[in-house]
Formats: sequence, C-alpha cells, structure tokens
Amino acid sequence: MRRLSFISILFIVGCSQPSDNKIVVPELHAGFYSDALDRINDELKSAPDDERLIDQKIFYCNQLDWPTTCISALDASKEINGMTNQLVEQYIRYYKKHERYELLLEVIDKWASEYDLEDQYKETYIDCLTRLGKTTNATIELKEYLKSHQNLQAYAFASEQYLRLNDTTLAALNLSKLSKLDPSNDLMWDYGKILFALGYQPEGFEIMKSFVSKHTDDLEIQFAYARLLDQANQTSDAIKVMKPFMPRDTVAYALVTWYRKESLWDSAGYVLQTLVTLDSTNREPIWRLGRHYEDRGWYLASIPYFEYLLELDAEDTLASQRIGLIQRKIAYLQRKKYEESKISTIELQPKKIEN
Repeated sequence: MRRLSFISILFIVGCSQPSDNKIVVPELHAGFYSDALDRINDELKSAPDDERLIDQKIFYCNQLDWPTTCISALDASKEINGMTNQLVEQYIRYYKKHERYELLLEVIDKWASEYDLEDQYKETYIDCLTRLGKTTNATIELKEYLKSHQNLQAYAFASEQYLRLNDTTLAALNLSKLSKLDPSNDLMWDYGKILFALGYQPEGFEIMKSFVSKHTDDLEIQFAYARLLDQANQTSDAIKVMKPFMPRDTVAYALVTWYRKESLWDSAGYVLQTLVTLDSTNREPIWRLGRHYEDRGWYLASIPYFEYLLELDAEDTLASQRIGLIQRKIAYLQRKKYEESKISTIELQPKKIEN
C-alpha cells in the first residue's frame, strides 16, 4: 500500500508539469530517508500510537538498514498487532545489525516453532551460540547442521564457528574439507597455522602460500608469516618477507634480531643506523646501536652512542652505567694484553758433562 501511494504521487507530480509531456521524478538525494525518518520521529512524539506513522517509520528504517532508534518502532508495532512473521524477521535483522546476540538468540528461541525459523536462521542461531560462548549447545547444533549441509559454504561456516570455540580438532577437520574445494579461501591462513602448531610445518606453509600471496601489502599478515618462517629456522626467508616494510620500528628491530641470528652483523648495524638517521632524538635505536657494537667487541665504536644519549639527557643513568662498564672491559683487555707481553722466555743453560 505504501509503495502504491508513492507511485501515485510520482504520477500526479508528473502529470502536473507543462505540456512537454515529460514525467518528472523527484530526486531522492542521499539524505532523503534520514530526513524523512527525523520528521517521522518528531511526529511520533505527539502521536506515539499512530499505527500509520509507526509503519512508515519501519519502512524508512528498512531503507536505512535499521538505525539504533528503530527498535522503538518494532516494539510499538508488536504492542499494537502482536508478533508477526514479517516483524520477527525485522527484529532479527535489527539485532544482527547491532550485534545484540543475546536478544537475537532469545527471539529465535521464542518464535522458531511458530514462524518456522529453524532452517532459515540455522546459521544465525549457531553463530549466536558460539559468540555467547554456549559451547555445548553450539557443538550439538553444528553436528546436526553438518549432517545435512556438506558443501563449500557449510564447511567454511563450520570452520569459523569451531575456530571461535577454540576447537582446533574439529576446525582442522572442516578446514581440510574446505581446502579441497577452495584452496584459496582466506580461512586457509588459520588452517596453515593449525598445521604449523601441530608440527606439520611444510604442509602449513604450503596451505598458507596462496593467502599470503594475496596480501603482500598487509603488514600484520606478512609479519605473522615471517615469524613462522623464523620459528621454522627459515630466517633468511623471513628477512626477505619483511625487508619491503622497512624502516618501521617494529619491523626494523625484528630484522636486526634475524640478521644477528644469521651472523649478518653489518646488515643489522645498517638497519639501526637507518633508524638513527631518520630520527636522531629517538633513544631506542641509538641505545641498540651502541649495544650492537659492544656485542661485536667493538668497544671504542660503541661508546660514542652512549655519550650521545647523555648529551640528549644528562640524567640518563643507564647510558652512564654502560659507559663505565665498557671502559672497565677496555681496561681489562689492555691489562691482559700488557701482562701477556711481560711473560719472560725461559733461558736454557748448557749442561756440563763431567767425567
């Protein structure tokens, strides 16, 4: 009826134009429904039980994908006419939009039988159970769901739910079925990590390969992948993955650690020097660079970095203590070298032979 009225208005407006016989359709600008909803809300303040206004508000709410204020219209409609099939579906859409999972579960539980919601909203129902941590009920429902749903979409859905429940065994089972049907599915990242954790590292990397290659610009994914490579003693590959993301601090420090692990000391020093060049007031890379040279045994090269930290902050006791420690190391080595140089040679006296 509302749609018919709207069409009639358009027809009347079009017929009322000059004799050029063109039908002019009013432009529905971006804020049309928002403005209309505001007007309806103002009218409802003086006539909160006006069924026509309530229905009109629900129509606008549907067009706007159910803003927060729409719950009042749904409640008012239920109060006037009771629950209906259309209204229960509108409640479900509203609660899903606003992630009100407890209320969504309550609606489905209460009206499932009367309005035959079991099959239509089975996935929504299971999703609510897993999000609310109702593990036992969710596991039972998933088991029944998979008896009658054995396709790509079902395996993907079940995998997500089992992952949320932290049931890696059943998640892996469904992910393995999904990998055969859709090896490039984004869930293969999770499957690969599960295989990796179970000790199947080569299989895990092979499963993750497609997903990783599709997200080459995603720092978080590439960093996680690089860490797995490092754990698998493929540190050189981890370095290759992360080099394009330099000189971000977290990436740089990881690269320094991996370079040192591979005994690539010069490369580690270059990364730290790059960070210092970018910001000569940043204490962290300056400190790390000083320690880097100290760890290499290049004590005289390390001291200037700690002295520079004292220039930045004269109260930096850590830098001051480090300088003292390095100076003691230098003094010890100098003393050791001096003592070694003093060791006298043994003079051999000729032995006299007496008859």
